[in-house]
Amino acid sequence: MSSSNFKSSRRTSATLRGGEPEIDPTSQNTSEPTPTKKIEDDMMTTSAESTTQRKEQRTLDGRLLVDTPNRRHIQPRWMYPESICLRNIRSWKKLFGGFKILRGVTFVTSPSYLLTLFSDYDFEQVDLVVGEGLMDGYRNKLEGEDTTISQLYERVCDNSLVLYGTKAAIHTKLYFLINDEKTRIITGSPNLSYTAQGSRQREYVWYFDIPHNDTDGFEFRTRIEDDLNSHKDQADLVRFMKDLQDMRVNSENDEIEDFRFWSRTKTDVGVQAMRSILREVQGMAFKEEDEGEEAFRIDIPKVVKQADRKFLSKNYGATIQNGQATFSRSMVLNETTNLGVPLMKIDDSTGQVTIGLGGGKIQLPTDVSQGQINQGLADIEAYIELVDRAFCYHPEAVKMTMFETILFTMAAPFANQWLQEKRRKAGQANKRGPRHLVIFGDGHNGKTTFGRFQNHLLCGTPIEPVNGKTYAKKQWDNLFNHITTAGTPYPVIIDDVKKTCFTSARGSLETNIKTYFENDWRPEFTYPMIIFNTNHDRIDEWAKTRVRRLDFLVKFRESEKEQMVINDILQRPNHVFSPFAKLYVEELLKDPEFRNDELHIARAVMSHIYDIAGRELPEYFPHNPPEEIYDMDALYCVDRERYGIFKESKIRGGLRLEFNAWGSLHNFRSRLPPSVSSIVDDKILIIENPKEYRTFMKKGRINSKRGILSRLVKTFRTV
Repeated sequence: MSSSNFKSSRRTSATLRGGEPEIDPTSQNTSEPTPTKKIEDDMMTTSAESTTQRKEQRTLDGRLLVDTPNRRHIQPRWMYPESICLRNIRSWKKLFGGFKILRGVTFVTSPSYLLTLFSDYDFEQVDLVVGEGLMDGYRNKLEGEDTTISQLYERVCDNSLVLYGTKAAIHTKLYFLINDEKTRIITGSPNLSYTAQGSRQREYVWYFDIPHNDTDGFEFRTRIEDDLNSHKDQADLVRFMKDLQDMRVNSENDEIEDFRFWSRTKTDVGVQAMRSILREVQGMAFKEEDEGEEAFRIDIPKVVKQADRKFLSKNYGATIQNGQATFSRSMVLNETTNLGVPLMKIDDSTGQVTIGLGGGKIQLPTDVSQGQINQGLADIEAYIELVDRAFCYHPEAVKMTMFETILFTMAAPFANQWLQEKRRKAGQANKRGPRHLVIFGDGHNGKTTFGRFQNHLLCGTPIEPVNGKTYAKKQWDNLFNHITTAGTPYPVIIDDVKKTCFTSARGSLETNIKTYFENDWRPEFTYPMIIFNTNHDRIDEWAKTRVRRLDFLVKFRESEKEQMVINDILQRPNHVFSPFAKLYVEELLKDPEFRNDELHIARAVMSHIYDIAGRELPEYFPHNPPEEIYDMDALYCVDRERYGIFKESKIRGGLRLEFNAWGSLHNFRSRLPPSVSSIVDDKILIIENPKEYRTFMKKGRINSKRGILSRLVKTFRTV
């Protein structure tokens, strides 16, 4: 194409009509000839036969178009792109408005701006590659923006919004706008952002309009479209919200709940640095005595927050100077330094257990004799069978529950490996971690003493559980922050937590518990399981899938005989956990089958230990979860009935249950199955279908034959 044609094709002004740039090629009101008019003049024949001016058109590569019958209705089009300087939102809407589909590549955009493409520009479909920020930044930007996440998720699910990102930075700005008549191709400086379309920023673009019936323009359109699609030929291409869609496939959560999990900010560099520091500190503390010194130094990166530096100084006695912290080995290995939670290290290949306790290091023995195992099992059974001396309506169920708690305690240090196995086999579709444990029982039922026994089984010392009675939000946050950075698998046993902990009331642990495994945990982290005990029965719906409640429906006599038995048990070393750990690790190395029963490996391991000891499994051994054997809710309700918590009377068409306190009524009602219909009137509970209620309560009553035998055994052992 000649240079004269190129120069003459430049237009001096443009008018925008109906949302798109448009110039009338026949207009005579411009100061210079339009590009089309100039091209026509250059191509005009001078032959005598030509008495009428004839419009001609050239393709983008300069070829002359022949006026064939199949092209007679095609309007002339420009050989060169149009250009425009975007100065404000009005010019943006004129350029991008009037189209149904947007496809393209932008360096940056924001989640909220994506929604404006639908609301302000009326696009029906948006398909983009984002060159920066999508991989890591979008989830952070959306934290707490439930409505925005919901709107984006809806469009992602119906494919009206398709968004891709890569780890590589892509600076391209290229857009395809499509309606029923044409495709507009735009390239230039602007990103799709509020900043770019604002009045304080200028952007410059070239654009082509290619009608759908323009066969010659189609070749050019296809070539640029191939360039656009090449941006998706990346090995690390990630589709926006695909992980959220996977999460929602088998999720039992409310939609908003999953949105909040998904959008939580990733662990910042300061927390990561603290994890690395504490991992190094523990490694130095657990060194062999001949290799380790009482005092050692660790580098402290600048990214470590001031609050974390104070924590190292206050809790670990660290002296921080010139980017280094000096630690005392004995302080690191003291459980009081770690808010009452001992440090624990388990060898992944041998199951060797090392515990930091009292300022020293305890290494559990690897070679345990049959006699030592037998004695340890006998002590466990003796403790559990104290139930036969207590006030208990259903001792078989309670004893099974207590043994289940012991299995949970011994399996707890391996919860992280269990979760890795679950994630590997179930994928992101089921991210829910193992459930924490809540032991419920009325006062004076031995929960605190049992907590000491749990610690005794793990470390050989009946150390006191963490006292949660006075914990408020600040203390809970400090505890959770510490245990999720400390890196110890030793379970946190917390005594006497408030009634608000598992409700929606102020002081709830909802945020800490919900995000514990589902969002914050990573395979390289070590989070300890938590065992709570409480006198309060109320648990809201959010907690029921994240904590497991086991009922200790028993009241111990606290007699001198009972105390003597417990003291004897706690004074003797119990060697069951050491072989348990060794066998559990061996089972993990065998690539075990994932099951919903979180303790299925623990049940098999404990059964094997009984075989090694040559000892019979007790009748109350939980071969399956006790909840599958006994209806715990029915047992609870029958227990309340037996103690006269309410008075029952018949009324027309139903039953009237009168309680002394509203809280007792609420707890009782929360245990009733959905099949039992009820109405609350102050402290009165009306049962509308007595037959269903009777059927439910029957599940909690003792079988008459077993009941007589149980009472005889109880009487005999008490004598």
